[in-house]
Amino acid sequence: MKQLQIIEEKPKLKDLIKITRESGIPLLGLIHIGIIDRGSSLLQVRASTACNMRCTFCSTAANSYEMHPYNYEIELDYLMDWIKEVIKLKNNEVNQINIDSVGEPTAYQKITELIKECKKIPGIEIITMQSNGTLLTKEKIKAMEEAGLNRINLSVHSLISEQAKELFGNENYNLEKIKEICNIINDSKIELNLTPVYLTGVNDHQIEKLIEFAKEINCKISIQKYEVYKYSRKDKRVKEQNWFKFYRKLEELEKKHNYKLKLGPIDFKIKKSKRVPLILSRGDVAIVEIIMPGWMKNEMISKSNNRAITIVDCNNKIGDKVRVKILETRDSIYIAKKV
Repeated sequence: MKQLQIIEEKPKLKDLIKITRESGIPLLGLIHIGIIDRGSSLLQVRASTACNMRCTFCSTAANSYEMHPYNYEIELDYLMDWIKEVIKLKNNEVNQINIDSVGEPTAYQKITELIKECKKIPGIEIITMQSNGTLLTKEKIKAMEEAGLNRINLSVHSLISEQAKELFGNENYNLEKIKEICNIINDSKIELNLTPVYLTGVNDHQIEKLIEFAKEINCKISIQKYEVYKYSRKDKRVKEQNWFKFYRKLEELEKKHNYKLKLGPIDFKIKKSKRVPLILSRGDVAIVEIIMPGWMKNEMISKSNNRAITIVDCNNKIGDKVRVKILETRDSIYIAKKV
């Protein structure tokens, strides 16, 4: 097994950028922070980028300062302003909020307050959260339950302690604590959904063990397909499979273990809804203002018409006005280049 990095239980917020109401930085348009609308009744809310793990297969390469020199954190009141504004832009066709992150959502200092404030919004029926579970405690789970959290999607990839430590890239990962956390969640009003990533050729046997574990404690399990992206952290041992083979394998495992594994939007009460209107289209050229450093090296973030836009291959200074061409607008996430 490769040598593991020893990471502190709480993530270090190196070069932290705090986004406040006074900053005026738009919270719509970025992949790593703020709010993401994918055309459904569920909004993704990302309050922080911090992470305390270093998973070998992480799609966002979280906790990699060589790739991501900055961490970001949003002031709670300002984040709530924007959540409510985005809901209006979607004609109030939102019934769920999923608190996730490119890192670990529970690293956000005011996670419980965020849950509580989201639950107060008219029309919001379900609050869910992603987590690796390592920062959770019995007391935190109780507080989140009282705040109105409905489901925790818990990342567990192996029931072998040493393999789990390796996959999470952290010698401090405590599998026995995670099992205890699963039982605590199950004993609360919060629904538990295990979300292992299927790493073909690495944790195949453990996926079946996790299915049996889910059956044993009577919780949902949503097996995730391993995806490789340009800037993701890649595990070279994993044998990639296409979606057809992935779903065929889930069908086999469903029959073998007699447990539902193919879960979709209907199972989680997610519906299609109006998308947030685009303020710029692909190919458009605009003059934008640089407002802060980007999440990745050689990127800067700008704003235009109250939207945030990431400019690639850019090292301009904050306050500069630059002319850009829009490259991507999918899910109201704006990517541009200088022209």
